Amino acid sequence: MPASIDPLAWAVLSGMALATGITLVAVASARRTPQLADALRALDAAPGTSAGTHDPGEGIGWDSRLGRWAYTRAHLPVSEATWRRLQLSDRTIGDFLAEKLILAAGGIAAPQLAAAAGIVLGVRPGTIPIGASLALGALGYVWPTLRLRRGERATHDDARLAILTLFDLITLERLANQSAISSLHAAAELSDTLVFRRIRLAADRARLEQRAPWADLDALSGELDLPEISDLVDVLQLDEQGAALAGSLRARVRELRDAQLLREKLRAQRDSEAMTIWMVIPSLVLGALLIAPPLLRLLGSG
Repeated sequence: MPASIDPLAWAVLSGMALATGITLVAVASARRTPQLADALRALDAAPGTSAGTHDPGEGIGWDSRLGRWAYTRAHLPVSEATWRRLQLSDRTIGDFLAEKLILAAGGIAAPQLAAAAGIVLGVRPGTIPIGASLALGALGYVWPTLRLRRGERATHDDARLAILTLFDLITLERLANQSAISSLHAAAELSDTLVFRRIRLAADRARLEQRAPWADLDALSGELDLPEISDLVDVLQLDEQGAALAGSLRARVRELRDAQLLREKLRAQRDSEAMTIWMVIPSLVLGALLIAPPLLRLLGSG
């Protein structure tokens, strides 16, 4: 955009963009009567269906409604990996998409508001506000995904530690002469963390349907990308064969803790090796400063 643009035209364009954004937010916030076909499709959908049919989550705030509208109506994509990270972070798709849209809108609007303030102060905006709006809007849209991906390792570690604690609690319940399923129910009731809550919901659903919860827990293991839940299922199923369940639980949790400790040691070693690179750079710079004068004298004398 040339620097000689009419300030009135710039103000009109900024006002149109702002009015469009307000209109979109108002439309997204309005309550809608659900369509019968969508409601029947949601009732027929089985839990744990494939991508594109995930539950966007509940919420009564305008941001939650905006996120649900973006997922169900605007069909903004959410990959399986992102959905799994959201499950482990105890967040909904609606909340995630609402954050992306709000940050993107804020990134687009910030340079325009700064340019409008400049017009009021007598400074003519050039092409920089438009480029900055596009760049900040794109950054605001991808920033929640980057932040979610960066915290994935810590979230996985917390979930693994919760499962190991669940192993210990089930072992204690088993030593109190409880059955495998009763031990699972009693142990899952002792905490309200994400893993305990999801396991408790799967076990309660299986109990209401009067069946064993092993298939639900295996599906939950794949959904959260936590193979430790499948290990727990494999051990608990030994109760049907009359095996010593408490000893098997203690042995398996010992193996899982050893594997977790090994991962921590390898991670610490990688971090230490990464730090040595930054420790070597000052030494190389100092060595270059010490060697440079003799080399320059030799080159000058040659």
